[in-house]
Amino acid sequence: MKPLMTKAFILIGMLILAMSCSDKTNHEIADNALDGGRYFLENCNQGDFNKANNYLLDNPENQSFFKGISLKYFALDKEGRQQLRQASIQINEVKAIDSNQSIISYQSSVDKIPHQLKVVNSPKGWKVDLKYTYSPK
Repeated sequence: MKPLMTKAFILIGMLILAMSCSDKTNHEIADNALDGGRYFLENCNQGDFNKANNYLLDNPENQSFFKGISLKYFALDKEGRQQLRQASIQINEVKAIDSNQSIISYQSSVDKIPHQLKVVNSPKGWKVDLKYTYSPK
């Protein structure tokens, strides 16, 4: 009976370990434009690009811009990344284009340069559309 209990405990332990190592990411679904943009920006500044990707409108062009953002972040030295992690985001305006699209005007305490971010409503919450920000106007 004792070897059977030991095997059961080992099996249960392995199942718990497997479930805890699953690649599911827990993230809040953005239920408005401001949250979608804010979650995206905060996770990028923290260097958590896996979480930030959850708030990105999924298409090849956006993924390309997103990869550039992450490469730029990791090209910074330790102090530069630390500055971004400690930076605050000031939202200057959230302007609705229509009921499914908004433009967020913001600036970071690091560079104080005004930026704009387009956020669109999708079935999986509000997502950032980087094409608006990075495509030539």
